[in-house]
Amino acid sequence: MIGLGGANITNDLAIGLRTPVERAEQLKLTCGCALTSMVRPEETVRVPSVGGRPDRDISRHMLAMMIEPRVEEIFALANKEVRKNHVADLLGAGVVLTGGASSLPGMPELAEQVFDLPARRGIPMGFSGLTEAVSNPRFATGVGLAMHALQHDARPRAAEGESSVGSRWDSVRWIEELV
Repeated sequence: MIGLGGANITNDLAIGLRTPVERAEQLKLTCGCALTSMVRPEETVRVPSVGGRPDRDISRHMLAMMIEPRVEEIFALANKEVRKNHVADLLGAGVVLTGGASSLPGMPELAEQVFDLPARRGIPMGFSGLTEAVSNPRFATGVGLAMHALQHDARPRAAEGESSVGSRWDSVRWIEELV
């Protein structure tokens, strides 16, 4: 585990662009890209200002230039951790990216460059009744942990003749609150 992620990218943008964190998050998710080579320099994005100053336009390429180094740093630190713990050989199938920032264009491509392995976005699957709102890489880790808990419930089983459906449902009930 490393202590960096999408929030660090957002904070970099907020500071670098002198815009509120909430607006930096919105810019990151709607206009951001993890690879500058995927963005045309002539594209522009509107950056909200603070303190009553007027909003301004910047190159989307500039936005990507702020995002790419941080993403590359995050991947490099994760790769170092994987190699330090001697699990790199176990990643033959590749790297799965989760979290909201993994939806940025260019994330899998940059991950493949850094890890020298195939990379893809993780999307929750195999859960009946899962709404569109939760079928997103942003929720992949949480949903995966809930599914694991449901499949490998370590709590005592219901006595013979009693239903264990209720107890299993309680272990994942918090998913409803995400939607």
